[in-house]
Amino acid sequence: MTRFLITQALPYANGSIHLGHLVEAVQTDVYVRALRAIHGDKNVVFVCADDQHGTPIEVNARKAGVSPEEFVARWYEEHKRDYRDFGVIHDDFYKTHSDENRRHAERVFEALREKGMIEKRAVEQFYCEVDKRFLPDRFVKGTCPKCGTPDQYGDACEKCGSTYEPTDLKEPRCAICGTPPVRRSSDHYFVQLSKSQAFLERWTAQEGALQPEIKNFIDGWMKERLKDWDISREAPYFGFNIPGEPDKYFYVWLDAPIGYLSTTEHLFGDKFREWWPRQASDELEPGSGVRVEHFIGKDIVYFHTLFWPAMLNASGDQRPSRVHVHGMLGIEGEKMSKSRGTFVNARQYLDAGLDPEWLRYFLASNLGPNLSDIDLSFSELKNRVNGELLNNVGNLANRALNLLHKNFEGRFDATATQGFSNKDAEDKVWSHYQACDTRSAIQEVLKLSSVGNELMQREQPWKLMLTDRASAHRSLTTAVVIARLCGRLLAPVLPEYAKGLAAQSGGPLDMPLNEWLATRIGEPKPLIRRVEDADIKKLTDTFKPKESPVLEKPQAASREPQADAAPLAPISIDQFGALDLRAGKVLACEKVPKKDKLLKLTVDLGEATPRTIASGVAASYAPEELVGKMVCVVANLPPRDFGKGLVSHGMILYSDGGTRVHTAVELPADVKPGAKVK
Repeated sequence: MTRFLITQALPYANGSIHLGHLVEAVQTDVYVRALRAIHGDKNVVFVCADDQHGTPIEVNARKAGVSPEEFVARWYEEHKRDYRDFGVIHDDFYKTHSDENRRHAERVFEALREKGMIEKRAVEQFYCEVDKRFLPDRFVKGTCPKCGTPDQYGDACEKCGSTYEPTDLKEPRCAICGTPPVRRSSDHYFVQLSKSQAFLERWTAQEGALQPEIKNFIDGWMKERLKDWDISREAPYFGFNIPGEPDKYFYVWLDAPIGYLSTTEHLFGDKFREWWPRQASDELEPGSGVRVEHFIGKDIVYFHTLFWPAMLNASGDQRPSRVHVHGMLGIEGEKMSKSRGTFVNARQYLDAGLDPEWLRYFLASNLGPNLSDIDLSFSELKNRVNGELLNNVGNLANRALNLLHKNFEGRFDATATQGFSNKDAEDKVWSHYQACDTRSAIQEVLKLSSVGNELMQREQPWKLMLTDRASAHRSLTTAVVIARLCGRLLAPVLPEYAKGLAAQSGGPLDMPLNEWLATRIGEPKPLIRRVEDADIKKLTDTFKPKESPVLEKPQAASREPQADAAPLAPISIDQFGALDLRAGKVLACEKVPKKDKLLKLTVDLGEATPRTIASGVAASYAPEELVGKMVCVVANLPPRDFGKGLVSHGMILYSDGGTRVHTAVELPADVKPGAKVK
């Protein structure tokens, strides 16, 4: 039988768990619980750890007046508690600052060196003479060399999106003390990733290893020679020393994913290799009966789909069978941001008295198998919990159990041996869970619960028992059978609700029907609390989203071509050549709340992550009509902020006239995303 080793990306031990972390934590936990329901508890393992190394931790520990070890220990205990309180239960939640992780990091490094993939060479960096340290890119600030925006970090400009080296910044300064740094040279270790390119091309092409859109991004990277990866950092640094180099350390991104290996060893000890087997270099099929599957956010795809498999291939450890990528979380139409007042910690949510299963249900009902981002609207959370979970699912169980308790001494109709079954629907739900499509799984459960509610409304057992108690008894028993089936199918999402329903309704939800019919229930109580406006206010009072600046609205396109309009001034071929026109595949599309004309599209341009592009064509297209189209995109426009967290990175071309006000300029389906339009 196949066994599963499931991992969740490691949270950084530099701050609290926030609601964005919980998107991944809940998605992974739901997947693990569903796998256990299908394959058995002993065949599924769920591990995670705190990512405890790096310059930010060393600097912040020093600011806090404690050692880095003390600093990360505080976050470690808090992270474990927060995950547990949201029902995210790991078999082991460990840490990267451990003896196991040091041994595996050194082992992987030596394997890379033996494969001829390590090169040592001089690198020129900024050095702060006040803080006596080399400065990584995020510890240098200055003026963007491309657009002139001040106060930008040393790797990318938030204004124009350009990437550059820290030494390219104008007027650079140390982000710690604010003084101008100097340039110094130092030796660094690099992994020559290009030497694994042939293997990575074959590994990423395996069916089921990656989502199609992620595969497309990686294909774009693979078209060019993969760049060397700097895996060393200078002292002072919190991490593991590179063997033989007392003042140099492994870069945090080398030992962080190795935390998956070391946590597995910490959990299983001598039986570690039964769960993470060895695998010969360049082999693709593990043949071990164990599937290693990672869940990550789309911001760390490069590390998990290129660096990590290359490291495992060199060290002879089994490569992942699957890397599943999810989208990001926004709150009330804004990106999660402390400056905007939309940054909500997990503990902040719980301290406001909100039920963690409300959030689990909301996230699961919005998560599909793709990379679409999620917007946490608290009014939508309230409507989903009250309208779907409480009124549809919870009330079915509560009404039927109450009537059985009051009128039939809490006993079921033992003659209702056939009960209710819908194997096709059950199979669909478990299939959706395995595809990480919890949104569709929940929709199937809601259909089942609607069958139970329709039965209650049609037969009205509270009236029927006055004339035909036997039929009323059978009707109520069938309603509870349906409610228990819904509870069992929702158990991966709502484990506490499922436990409560089992306790109230006579026994475990997977109990054989004939055994269950002989049980007796106690006094039923509501298992789901209604979300009140006061609940939401308790939380939203703790953060105050700032209003976005008022910007000019985009000019509306005219309905018909203006034949009599004055011709535009001619342009040169060089001016036309300045337009970067690219083929883009529309992966997702949705309406923008409170902006009637706008659609928000997620477009694959063959880049590391898809772009968000806004189009004012809601009058011409329903969102689903644009999904899957290959469109023409102006890719080198500066970002445009439409407010409420919607920033557009490009423009899709449309024509005027025809049967629509706007008609998308489409390209043939065989054109690859990112291809130049000339």
